[in-house]
Amino acid sequence: MIPDDNLFYNIRPAARTTGLTLSIMALPAIATGRLILRPFGAGDVDALHAIWADPDVRRYLWDDVAIPRDRAVEEVRAAMDTAALHGIGYWTLRETPAGPLIGDCGFRFFGSTADIELMCGLLRPFWGRGLAAEAVRAALQYLWQSTAFPRVHGQADLPNERSVRLMERLGMRYQCAGEKLVMYVLDRPENVAVRVME
Repeated sequence: MIPDDNLFYNIRPAARTTGLTLSIMALPAIATGRLILRPFGAGDVDALHAIWADPDVRRYLWDDVAIPRDRAVEEVRAAMDTAALHGIGYWTLRETPAGPLIGDCGFRFFGSTADIELMCGLLRPFWGRGLAAEAVRAALQYLWQSTAFPRVHGQADLPNERSVRLMERLGMRYQCAGEKLVMYVLDRPENVAVRVME
């Protein structure tokens, strides 16, 4: 997906650490016109846990379960590991560099497949302002330019109309619906080549 012309994207090169045979690359920080996306870090656990415990966020993100802090630690650690090993993961969302976390977005592996899934969660006071779409477009720009994944999936609970509309605005194609979930998919744009980061 090519970003809207009215958004400014600034993707900083990823930090790289070289091991014996594996080059590990962290996700970059990304600045859009209104948001700062920073890769998950260990210091984000408490703020993310608070967001994930929020009733409006957890309703669809965690099937309305208030997850314990230990689960948040596991999720952040897993996202950091996936970013280091596969070049995909999650970003925290802020309106200003020093501002509080207002949500998160990113990618994870879809079940036990090699396909990936788009995820996004935002605190209610920030809904309806186009911030989720802005964050996801920036994450997708990173995905298409920095990885070779051929597609990304999205799913939402059937009553989660906001997420369904977001997927449709992003150009995702309806795939199927089950008893509880609706699924969409977005194929890699043909005109976006993977950039080799040095």
